[in-house]
Amino acid sequence: MLISFEGIEGSGKSTQIKLLSEKFEKKGLKVICVREPGGTLIGEKIRDLFLEETDEIFNPLTEVLLLYSSRKQLDEQIIRPNLAEGNIVIADRFYHATIAYQCYGKGVEVGFVEYIHEKLNISKPNLSVLIDIDPQLSRQRISQRDPDRMEKESLEFFSRVQEGYKRLEENNKDFVSIDGKKTIEKISEEIEILIAKKLNV
Repeated sequence: MLISFEGIEGSGKSTQIKLLSEKFEKKGLKVICVREPGGTLIGEKIRDLFLEETDEIFNPLTEVLLLYSSRKQLDEQIIRPNLAEGNIVIADRFYHATIAYQCYGKGVEVGFVEYIHEKLNISKPNLSVLIDIDPQLSRQRISQRDPDRMEKESLEFFSRVQEGYKRLEENNKDFVSIDGKKTIEKISEEIEILIAKKLNV
């Protein structure tokens, strides 16, 4: 089973992934947590390149191709082998993040990303959970850390990303949002209920 967590910066994905993995492990289930881009030696090198500050114009199509180079490696080395063994894989962002960020955020055609994903035969999540916060709250939450290249994008950009995530939820029954302004405990509880209902785990 592959579960992905989505959301803009500061949404609390990492915290909820940690809490959920601990709950699964208490049930005796094996859980593998991965992040995107990254998760493999090649993927982590791509992550460094992807997030590094640069004076060059970073073409959105270049971003997509880098993300899919990392994603293909992650899928073949980590995700598929663990799914085959019956383990649960939790991804900190996956396929839908590229559509939200690079397509809705930066203008790449959705069909292009869908085509690449299909042709590369990459896994798709059984469930994607969006922790939904607005761009203003995101900016407040990350203001105390040194922002990477993506975190320095404008509020207008993140508004487009949020719109993309909303469109994904409207068009995909396996994509569900949770209000990220609630307490950590309440969000965790809602995620557990959602997963029990959707995936019977």
